Amino acid sequence: MRKIKSLIKKILSKYGFNRGKINIVKYEIMYLLLFGLQSNNTKIIQIGANDGNDLLNKFNNDFKDKISYIGIEPQRTQFEKIKKTYQGFKNFSLIQGCVGKKGKFEFYYLNSNYKEYCKKKNLKFNDGSSSLVKENLSQRLIKNNLNPEKYISKFNLNVFPLEELLKDNNIELDNFRDIDLLQIDAEGYDDEVIYNSNIDFFKPKYINFEYKNLTKEKLESLIKFLNENSYECLIYQHNDCLAARKV
Repeated sequence: MRKIKSLIKKILSKYGFNRGKINIVKYEIMYLLLFGLQSNNTKIIQIGANDGNDLLNKFNNDFKDKISYIGIEPQRTQFEKIKKTYQGFKNFSLIQGCVGKKGKFEFYYLNSNYKEYCKKKNLKFNDGSSSLVKENLSQRLIKNNLNPEKYISKFNLNVFPLEELLKDNNIELDNFRDIDLLQIDAEGYDDEVIYNSNIDFFKPKYINFEYKNLTKEKLESLIKFLNENSYECLIYQHNDCLAARKV
């Protein structure tokens, strides 16, 4: 953890940020700078890319001519949106699919009933809220005294390990060896995504994933796995974990 924080400070200083002005654990700029702005070919794979309007969006727009990017999103509605977000971007590949243990699984999402509920209550509706883990969506609804069976719908989804999914979509794997960032937001399925992403092959310098929907046991097992594979982990923002590969 000390090594990662030291690296963050060094990068911030390089790009003119004063540590006293910015919280190095919580602010989002740290995340944008970590994976090598100085590179002429920054390689990013984002799993759970949603509609593309997220933390990576500014970086992708500002440095689009120096990025090789793969965005993977299982939901059709969100996939159509991310295609518009990155329309015309050179070296940007978008895949509608899901990464994890190979098989056919039920994929859950908040449906139109919930959208209507949010509208009546003047609440923001996130149509990208979805997961292979139904319990994560159910708990969110139960906390608000809502019936999960009414507000959650599902469809069957084919899931593939990352390497196989890319091959099936005609991605040249050798172009994505030693990637700079593997970004994951899989709503409680992040550990399975990492286990099935062949990090020995892709060798991401950084893996950033959301841990808040993982059980304590799953998070501990995942961090142990990452440590054993030469990654040092830093938990930040009460939601995310950044793993940096040791040189």
